Amino acid sequence: MACTSGNPALRRWLQRGALGIAALITVGSPVWAGTSVYKYEEDGAMVYQDRPPSSSQDDGHAILNEQGVTLRSVPSREERLRLRALEEAQRRAEIRDRALLATFSSEEDLIRTRDDRIGMIDGLINRLDDRIRILSERLATIDSRINAQESATGSARDSLYEERQSILRNIENAWSLVDSKAAERKSLMSKFKEDLVRYRELKASR
Repeated sequence: MACTSGNPALRRWLQRGALGIAALITVGSPVWAGTSVYKYEEDGAMVYQDRPPSSSQDDGHAILNEQGVTLRSVPSREERLRLRALEEAQRRAEIRDRALLATFSSEEDLIRTRDDRIGMIDGLINRLDDRIRILSERLATIDSRINAQESATGSARDSLYEERQSILRNIENAWSLVDSKAAERKSLMSKFKEDLVRYRELKASR
C-alpha cells in the first residue's frame, strides 16, 4: 500500500473505511484539496488517488467525495466517443425535423416537390438518351464512310478516324452522365421516401 504521509486529509479518508481499497497510488503533491478522490481500475486492481488518472488510462473513472460517495462517473474514452456520436446524430435529426416542418406546409407539398425534382432528372436523362441516339446514328454514318474508303483505297481520311473517336468519347460521356443521374434519382427517391415517413410521424405527434 502506498504511503499517505504529507496528506492528512487523504489519510483520514482512508481511515474511515468508507471503501475497501485494494490499491492506492502515491500522491505526488504535498498539498491535497481534501474534496474528492478519483477511483479507477488499473491492471486488475482498484486505484484511489487525489488526481485524475493519466490520459493513457481510458477505461473510465469515478469521482468520490471524502465520505466515499460517488459524485460523478466519467465513462471510458470509447464510450465517450460513442455518446458523442449519438448526440451528434440526435442533433442532426432534430435539425432535419425542423427543416421538414419549415419547408413543407403539407404532405401534398412534399410529394409535389419530390415529383418536380424527379421530373427534372428524368427530363435530363431523356435528353441524354436522345443525344446518345443521334450520336449513334452519326457514328454509323462515319463507320459506313470509313468502310467504303478502306474498301476502295485501303484506308480512310484521317479526319474520319478523328471524328469517329470524338463521337465515341461523346457517347461514353453521355452514358456516364446518364448513370450518374440515375444514381442521383435513386438516392433522391430514397431520401424523399424517408422524409415522407418522418413528416407523417411529426404531424401525427403534434
